[in-house]
Amino acid sequence: MLGDDVVMLAMDTAGAAVIHAALNDAVQHGWSRLEHDGVIHEFRIQPGAADIEQVEGRIEWLLDRAAAVEILDDLATPADHPGHQYVDIHTPTSTLVLSYDEYTPEYFAHLPTNCGTPSRAKADGS
Repeated sequence: MLGDDVVMLAMDTAGAAVIHAALNDAVQHGWSRLEHDGVIHEFRIQPGAADIEQVEGRIEWLLDRAAAVEILDDLATPADHPGHQYVDIHTPTSTLVLSYDEYTPEYFAHLPTNCGTPSRAKADGS
């Protein structure tokens, strides 16, 4: 996978709980919405979907139930140390990386602007 494009969701352990709650609502009700740092995350459950789309200030997570449950399982048991999990998706790349406590906000501030708009989930709202 070295050199391949991925979608990465970087979060601390508390942020993983926030994303888990929003995705769990989507699994139960078909959709949910979370706003963080001015970015709206919309989670929608759709048969056969495994797509993440970024559109001006909004990230749409279109997932089938199996992909959503896989992500929920990964988020439910973050390690007690930094690490990550890989999830197969369809677009915009074939891999979603769920990263726990591996990156600081300062790291993202130094990325080139062509890396997209990162959204770092933290429970304290920062």
